[in-house]
Amino acid sequence: MYYIPSYHLYHSSMEVYFMILLFLSCLISTFVAVDIITANQSIKDGNTIVSHGEMYELGFFSPGNSKKRYVGIWYKKISRGTIVWVANRDTPVADTSAMLKVSKEGNMLISGGGNTVIWSTGLAVSARNNNQVVQLLDNGNLVMWYKNSTNTRLIWQSFDYPSDTMLPGMKIGKDLVTGLQRSFTSWKSPDDPSPGMYSNIVDTNGYPQIFKWKGEALESRLGPWNGLGFSGFASEIPNPVYTAEFVINEKEIYHKYELIGSVVQRVVLTSDGKTLVLHWIERKTHSALLNTNFGSTL
Repeated sequence: MYYIPSYHLYHSSMEVYFMILLFLSCLISTFVAVDIITANQSIKDGNTIVSHGEMYELGFFSPGNSKKRYVGIWYKKISRGTIVWVANRDTPVADTSAMLKVSKEGNMLISGGGNTVIWSTGLAVSARNNNQVVQLLDNGNLVMWYKNSTNTRLIWQSFDYPSDTMLPGMKIGKDLVTGLQRSFTSWKSPDDPSPGMYSNIVDTNGYPQIFKWKGEALESRLGPWNGLGFSGFASEIPNPVYTAEFVINEKEIYHKYELIGSVVQRVVLTSDGKTLVLHWIERKTHSALLNTNFGSTL
């Protein structure tokens, strides 16, 4: 029989205790939602980031019955699986080997096997000493910041490149300085998020107004903005759900809307050409989306 001094038992038990604490802290950290990707991190298929208020989530998904993989943003708290933005609409991934990351040159990109670049933000930037941070905001906007000790600057945002959905705070229109045209385009089908036949765009020829195009054919329009609303669109004033504005100046022409209160709303252009305003209605027994079809007007 061997005698083990009590201080050895004490130190051994303390070492085990701290090892357990370290393990638990690492375990807990894996479940804490994070909303950023730094230059030293990547999002693999199966992992996600979540906005600070947990309204939106970003990761890889397969739409409908498709097995192809895309990077997208969807609602986290409500209507799970409802996609509001897709990065690689034209370049799907065939398997689960891809990852989303920030390159050392300063671009956000999706890379597949063999480091093949599948999609990129395409910024003409050089290495910035790993100062880029990608963040998913609680309004659904995926942004890239350049941060150093003196300033923080926005260098890219998903709101400039809408898919089929217009979210509150998103501008639809034209940047007259850079020439960037912001519009939203339907999915090709519920199984295919690549650009479809329909698009809603702010036409800046003459009095600016929103047109809906089917391919190269003009299908409908809302009429010019009259200061309160679009002249061809019947609306109630005041509106208890959202406020809308149309801005025209020397730098940009755009339309956007902001929500009043905690209502959740989005505008989506469906693959069959309907423009729907969708409100989320929370009930004690069930939840549902209220569809308002303005397809014949817009």
